[in-house]
Amino acid sequence: MVSAAGLSHRRQFKDYGKEWLDMTLGEKIYRMRAEKGMSQEAFGEILGVSRQSVSKWETDQSVPELDKIVAISELFMVSTDYLLKESAERQEKPWGGSDGGAEGNFSESRNEYHSRVIIQKSSFHYEYKSERTFLGLPLIHVNIGLRPVRAKGVIAIGNVAQGIIAIGIAGVGVIALAPVGVGLLLAIGVCVTGGVALGSLAVGVIAAGAISVGVFTVGAMAVGQFSFGAFAVGQQVAIGDVAHGNIALGFSEAVGSIYEEVRAADGSFDHQAMINAIDANVPGCFRIFAGWMKWIAGMMAR
Repeated sequence: MVSAAGLSHRRQFKDYGKEWLDMTLGEKIYRMRAEKGMSQEAFGEILGVSRQSVSKWETDQSVPELDKIVAISELFMVSTDYLLKESAERQEKPWGGSDGGAEGNFSESRNEYHSRVIIQKSSFHYEYKSERTFLGLPLIHVNIGLRPVRAKGVIAIGNVAQGIIAIGIAGVGVIALAPVGVGLLLAIGVCVTGGVALGSLAVGVIAAGAISVGVFTVGAMAVGQFSFGAFAVGQQVAIGDVAHGNIALGFSEAVGSIYEEVRAADGSFDHQAMINAIDANVPGCFRIFAGWMKWIAGMMAR
């Protein structure tokens, strides 16, 4: 740790706003990060490390690894000599140039914080953050890389995305498009949950997928209040090859406590009797879903 007296002694400010000399590596990282207006969390996400790691660097409790030193030098457009030598003056490098220690392994597309591409032999990172905001969030935030990084914005695209519209490997939002997603209104992916969920494993008010669970479900295996599928289990109404529910219509098997029927070999069944059973037994709060099941039954009766 650096004492207050030691820190004051080390920071000898030169005239005309030039760089302080005799700063430690941690002090240089702190100052350059502050100049960019980045939080420790945002800075850590760019480099693929935690906020706690950044804090330890800036207080000289630990030293970044060599690849992180190179990344920091390119991010802030300074030489690795400036970072590693306490007495070295800060000299900004032109973008696209390389430092002697970098050997051209690292490049960046723009010299501003809001958009950057970082490419190294062992890692890739790209981030774009729009300056315009809505409800405190950037309108668009793109943050992708080989290491876990998060995007948070109105429209968020990233490894982990959080926003009104979230697109990524994992996403949380009003609308989520991700292999693993949670969407308040809509979720589309592999394993998803949402108001309307479409995926291999889907859980939602309305769910469709290989395995679907919800109020109104469609799938190879559908479980809910109203279910339609190869194997359908519906608390109120079930229609499927194998159907189990209060009202059940099956192609090969039907088990129902109120009404059950297996379609004849020619595909016929007592359509009107099933409609009457739905109208008489399904609670009014499920009227919309009951109407959908009656429509499915009607299509099958044609």
